[in-house]
Amino acid sequence: MALYYVEEVLNYGGFFAGDTVTLIAVPFGKEEPKLDLVIDEYVFDNLTDRHKIVPGMVLDLEIENEQKVTAARIVAAKAREALREAVESSAPADREYRIFAYRCPACNFWVRGEPEQTAPDTCRCRVCGATFQV
Repeated sequence: MALYYVEEVLNYGGFFAGDTVTLIAVPFGKEEPKLDLVIDEYVFDNLTDRHKIVPGMVLDLEIENEQKVTAARIVAAKAREALREAVESSAPADREYRIFAYRCPACNFWVRGEPEQTAPDTCRCRVCGATFQV
């Protein structure tokens, strides 16, 4: 799986009002290539409602054949409120967090869960990889 930044949401529902979200995304930290993706709501493992996906979010996506998304997870958002509304708060057993989200001072994203602890007073952002003091 790889991180993608949502640049634009084109529509919710797809053709014949399906349970999809169509968006334009780019690999995180890059400007190209832009991908036009149609994502089925059921492939998300932590989404409350597809209508909560907004520009400025970071998604962890598994993509087959450069177009079909087979697995998705919301990882971060520019606004904490957008992340809180979109993410299902009950985490799977392998991803239990003590906190809902942290704000990375380097990338300025609210990231779901806890940062990676690298030393007693130092953490690493799970999105951009920057280290910061706690």
